[in-house]
Amino acid sequence: MGWLGRLIANNVAWLDGSNALKLSATITILAVMWALHRLGHAVMETRRFERWLHMDDPKDRAMAISFIGRIFTILILVIGAGALMIAYGVPATALAALGGGAGVGLAFGTQNISQNFFSGFMLFFNRPFKEGDWISTDGLEGTVEHIGWYHTRLRTFERRPMYIPNAVFATNSIVNPGQMYNRRILANIGLRYEDIPAMDTITKQVRALLKNHNAIDNDQIILVHFNAWESSSLNLQVYCFTKTTVWQDYLDIQQEIFLEIANIVKANNADFAFDCTTLYPAPNLKPEQLFPAS
Repeated sequence: MGWLGRLIANNVAWLDGSNALKLSATITILAVMWALHRLGHAVMETRRFERWLHMDDPKDRAMAISFIGRIFTILILVIGAGALMIAYGVPATALAALGGGAGVGLAFGTQNISQNFFSGFMLFFNRPFKEGDWISTDGLEGTVEHIGWYHTRLRTFERRPMYIPNAVFATNSIVNPGQMYNRRILANIGLRYEDIPAMDTITKQVRALLKNHNAIDNDQIILVHFNAWESSSLNLQVYCFTKTTVWQDYLDIQQEIFLEIANIVKANNADFAFDCTTLYPAPNLKPEQLFPAS
């Protein structure tokens, strides 16, 4: 390229002295920036670089490589633009002043964009969730498909894409069920008032069922108690945690436990209550007054 530049300079009157040097510097800077960009991204795709990240989860590793690649590209563009300005005679002090003024103006003019941009940094460094996680925040819920600079794309349970600005995650709490250790089973079971004599036995048998069930985590709290007098029932509270966090497996375990509890209730000649109203006839009321003939 240098030989070609000299050849052109010898035949084009405009390319004399300083102009030829500027053209040569421009070609050199662009070539070096392009080569560094290609080299940097090639290094990021190597096994050695993946091992250097020390990330076992492939989704975390892919997210980190994507993030570092974007930062590297922006850095190359900024350095290249500065080098070109210096090559064309812009003083370094003026360049610094220009960069500072442009940064202040850009910050005021693009507050929302910059807030979303830096929130993207927060998502990478804090990693409250990663691609593939099911999350919920500010009433929005879905599976994370992509974490971008400006927004994050979720896939809702209706299979629709949802684009959420990253600033939402900086100002709202995030629930990430994918990072749960257990899933909770919580049930309030209503028994009849006439089942009071069997309540203590039922409570102990249900508690024993949960403690001996291989799908229930005995390292977590297990509670089975008669805890409330409802208007039409006696409330039996069941509180425990499953070992699995997989939703389908959790539902299967919960169904199995509920059916076992129903068997325990039936085996003790008890039954489940439902909302009802009992009417007692007034004293000395004659049968024909209570049930008048049609």
